[in-house]
Amino acid sequence: MPNGFEIVFWYWYTLAVALIILEILMPGVIFLWLAIGAVIAGTVLLLVPGMDVIYQLMIFAIASAASLLLGQRMLKGWLISPPVPGLNQREKTLIGREAVVIQAISEGSGRVRLDDTSWSVTGPDLPAGTKVRVVAAEGTRLTVAPL
Repeated sequence: MPNGFEIVFWYWYTLAVALIILEILMPGVIFLWLAIGAVIAGTVLLLVPGMDVIYQLMIFAIASAASLLLGQRMLKGWLISPPVPGLNQREKTLIGREAVVIQAISEGSGRVRLDDTSWSVTGPDLPAGTKVRVVAAEGTRLTVAPL
């Protein structure tokens, strides 16, 4: 370096700490991988003192990219969960549940109480008070069958 300035290993460790602080303060997971690259570059410089800055920067770039790729592969299994059946489709989760007719089903239409909600239903004509099972759902309308 000109004027006798030389990069020493703890500069890389200081950069790593600054990147970790940025990771904590900002959303996303990018500065973590750069911090790992800085720690690796600092450790290599600690083991091989006097290394040229160009080689240090190459080590930093390669280590950061490698940690990013490995971290992405590792986190993919942890962060991506299988889809939840019926998510945002409450009516689909009601299929198979039992309900009580609260408004007689007449001419194929009526109402049932399921938990704390009243639902419009279609099904065979049944008097109020009859227990039914939900067999299908479309939108806010359920299809029921007598138990």
